[in-house]
Amino acid sequence: MIIIDNVYQKVLALSNKEQRGYVTPQEFNLMANKAQLEIYDSYFHDLKTAYHKPTKSNMTHGDDIDILNEKLHPFRSSSSFTLSTGENSISIGDDMYMIDNITKTATNVNSGVAVEVVEMDQKDILYTENNPLTKATSIRPVYARDIPQSSTVRSITVYPTATQTETYSVNYYKTPSKPHWDYVVVNEKALYNSTYSVNFELHKSEEEILVSRILQLAGIVIMKPGIVEIGATEKSSIKQEQNN
Repeated sequence: MIIIDNVYQKVLALSNKEQRGYVTPQEFNLMANKAQLEIYDSYFHDLKTAYHKPTKSNMTHGDDIDILNEKLHPFRSSSSFTLSTGENSISIGDDMYMIDNITKTATNVNSGVAVEVVEMDQKDILYTENNPLTKATSIRPVYARDIPQSSTVRSITVYPTATQTETYSVNYYKTPSKPHWDYVVVNEKALYNSTYSVNFELHKSEEEILVSRILQLAGIVIMKPGIVEIGATEKSSIKQEQNN
């Protein structure tokens, strides 16, 4: 967790209020959420790249995969759903950022045996379900994502349709909580209110990257190229140190 006030104060100090422009709390909150999501999304791309990089046998501490898994660990979550006979649709919560895996457990026949449910594309499902050799079975289940009905209502369809009571477990990465720097006005100044503020959920090692990214965004918002350059320089320096 990263204290949001620490980030805001650094952004204000580096942007130099008197000479380069003032970042208001409202502007900061919008940029803070965007910056956090950008960094969070980069974890998944970096993890994919890390799996294809050669590992060093003399590594004495965590490698790239270990580090990224450590950063992603707080966002891992799970949900359970039960389908009765004749049902095959599961609703997905709006906090679900990325599905890791889905397993199915029958509660009658073969009770307690978990089977992984493999994801397939809707287009492929149309073909496989019409072919008796590739059609999904109770021991080889699959699922496809449905077309979203709204921004908050999403679902998946599992195959085959349940013929008995079945429990599904969905392991996923949740969406980070939206950061918010709250304040009270005293003598016409905005003072930090920790009671109603929401901190960043990213790993504490990301604090300087957050500051740099928000500075870049702030420079665009208040049209001060100098701030963009400060943010870009800070970000480049941090990345270089991490890669050394």
